Amino acid sequence: MLNTSKLTEMLRDAISNYASFAEEKSPAEWLQDYLGEKLPDKSVDAIHAISSEILSTLDLVEAKKAALDEAIEIGESAESWFAKETMKESGSSGEKARMAAEFMNGITSAERTYDNAIEGEIIDVDGEAWTDDEWNDYRLKDSLKEVAVEAGKAGMREIASEAFLKASEEGIAAVFEDSDFVQRSLEKGAVTGLKVAVSAGLAVAEDSGVILSSTLEVIATTAHRTVESLATFGDVIRGRKTMTEAIIEVKNTAVSTFSAMWERHRSGVLHEIKEAVTSVFGMKGAVISGLVTGLVTPAKEESKLMHVLKETGKAVWGFLTKERHITIFSKLKKKLFS
Repeated sequence: MLNTSKLTEMLRDAISNYASFAEEKSPAEWLQDYLGEKLPDKSVDAIHAISSEILSTLDLVEAKKAALDEAIEIGESAESWFAKETMKESGSSGEKARMAAEFMNGITSAERTYDNAIEGEIIDVDGEAWTDDEWNDYRLKDSLKEVAVEAGKAGMREIASEAFLKASEEGIAAVFEDSDFVQRSLEKGAVTGLKVAVSAGLAVAEDSGVILSSTLEVIATTAHRTVESLATFGDVIRGRKTMTEAIIEVKNTAVSTFSAMWERHRSGVLHEIKEAVTSVFGMKGAVISGLVTGLVTPAKEESKLMHVLKETGKAVWGFLTKERHITIFSKLKKKLFS
């Protein structure tokens, strides 16, 4: 279990420290200095490596989000964009289908970390059905779209969870004096610095054993989704977005995040995908996102925030509890296990 009070303290310290130096240092400079101070046992080279990994991951997920936003502007769906982006990458159709199946396994595993989990089956990615003969372009593209649908649902699952709601309440209960700075940053679109600060807090928490061991990719990706989520709900509170628009934005951010994770893992170890997706989209990610959302919300907006979160959760829950049925992979299971 997460030590939420200690994690809240570390996140608050990181964001407040960043706020105090935001006018003097770039996010990259601040990150290097902050981690050097908080992780004194690490060498200069180690601190540099940690900082570089966090920043490069944030660059990638933000680039993917920007690319998806552009595609949506011209009328393309998030799911079609994900499939098209993935189809363009190097690698055989069979290899991509196998990766897609392991990403699905990550979604299923993430779902199982919540209470009242919606059960899904784990697909055997070590079976013999991952040849190019089994996966023509049409079949692969259709499967990738369906995986993107499930990725979006995984993002929505977070905001519908009791873990997210409870963590938001705990974040609100903590004393935080820099909420105005955070809101000004969001107003200016200066979200990268906040993502760096949240990443730093999570890196320190991970090093201290406050959260379970995670890769820096998972830490930075979680920070990205957290800040995007709090920015979205802030817009709902202030009347700039409807609840429906916020839900769609959460879904689309999840899809673009999946695209970034796909790019990160396409030349790596297949079985690391499931663990990474579980960490980012499971209950641990929901708790972190909820804590930060509650922590940085100004006192005058706290009751509005909780109302919006509760109503949003109700709105998406009915959709999420529909039976998961991915046609291509369901047929594949029959072939593998019959």
